[in-house]
Amino acid sequence: MSFRKAPPKVQTAVLAILLAWACSPESTPITTDPLAPAGHVVNNLGISQRNSARDAVFAGNAQSIVAAPMLVPPGAPLAPFIEARLYAIANVAMHDALNAVIPRYERYADNGPIDRRASAAAAVLTAAHDAIVGAAPGAQTSTDAWYASAMSPLAGNEGLDRGVAVGHRAAAAILALRATDGVVPTGGVGPYTPGTNPGDYRFTFPFNTPGFDFFGTGGFADASNWATTVTPFVLASASQFRPGRPYGAASNAAAVLTAKYTSDFNEVKALGCAGCAARSAAQSEIALFWKENSPTGWNRIARIVADQRNLDAVDAARLFALLQLGEFDAYTSSLEAKYFYNFWRPVSAIALAESDGNSATSTAVGWEVEGLAFPTPPVPDYPSAHATAGGSAAAIIETLIPGRARPFATTSGSLAGVTRTFSSVAAAAEENRLSRIYIGYHFRHATKVGLAQGRAVGGYIVGHALRPLNHEDDRED
Repeated sequence: MSFRKAPPKVQTAVLAILLAWACSPESTPITTDPLAPAGHVVNNLGISQRNSARDAVFAGNAQSIVAAPMLVPPGAPLAPFIEARLYAIANVAMHDALNAVIPRYERYADNGPIDRRASAAAAVLTAAHDAIVGAAPGAQTSTDAWYASAMSPLAGNEGLDRGVAVGHRAAAAILALRATDGVVPTGGVGPYTPGTNPGDYRFTFPFNTPGFDFFGTGGFADASNWATTVTPFVLASASQFRPGRPYGAASNAAAVLTAKYTSDFNEVKALGCAGCAARSAAQSEIALFWKENSPTGWNRIARIVADQRNLDAVDAARLFALLQLGEFDAYTSSLEAKYFYNFWRPVSAIALAESDGNSATSTAVGWEVEGLAFPTPPVPDYPSAHATAGGSAAAIIETLIPGRARPFATTSGSLAGVTRTFSSVAAAAEENRLSRIYIGYHFRHATKVGLAQGRAVGGYIVGHALRPLNHEDDRED
């Protein structure tokens, strides 16, 4: 039975799972300003007349985060690649609107005339509103209220109506471009048949129970058709940055016999389980701190760095847009590779160790991941999508904000009350990848390759989207 021919109740259930598994499955409802201290409730981030365009960029970015939980039913976790799509659409709309008033960089979707007489702040706020509502209709009520409040200080400004028109146009352009991107309605969901050889991906609990057997294959694997049905934002194809085979072996069965795999197996077995005695308190904190969805966590870091470096409106808008274009395409790249290689997760490897042909591995009865609030996500191990997303984000931030690294501190939506400080964005990305070992979701090799894959994606994104203009576009209305 195909997804499109399935009964509506089955479609609804499948899509709920798609939005629920989350490669980074913490999915705590987001109600805080990513720049503010933990627990600070987002307000309308009032638009000052002195720096209204920059404030508008930060405000629109924050509102997209407030709207993200409304992509799913109340209380349901939010898959990071679905979240990244909303953020990419919203931030691209703002970037395009702003560069239609202050042309400094290429626009992504909008190709309308430049209007330097338009209010830049009105253009940005309107673009954010329309893009958020278009991509997340469930957020319309809250976004309408936010927009009315954010626009009120601009009443009577010269160019207000012209700015609103530019914003409407920019949002419509990106929404039209992504209307048939394959994410909606199926999100790459389809039947999947696991392998039977050592190293082959198996359905993981609870996705191997009858309640998740939507297609009659014994369980559920999410986004198995993502790479063939979903269009990247910038990459030429989902397979463009596919890494080599796991552990460099000719097959998954051969991979589990390698010395590197054996080392990785014993590491995650010792450090990644619930209540593992070998895992330090610091490693446990890292595991839970980075459990947060990558598009949210890295957006927070980008906001902190942009504020720290005092980026102006145009550069901040470009940073946020490129960041989320990269997050979406990083997940798309990772999912493509995951289902090309179909390598098993640690929880399966440890359960089946007695039959893997490797005398140096052994099972541990009842072994379960540290992230018990959400079990192993139902996609293959290799490469780590969380590490890929972090690598892409780090590459983009470093490229757009070059020069000597500066320390920064950030919080997490998945570990309240904890602030961690990093010497650089690269250091944060490295800790982010290691967190997936400590939480039990991935082998070390998957995180290392994921980080490298993400850095390649991020570098490509910066080189092929929203590039500096060689000369100003002088088309005016």
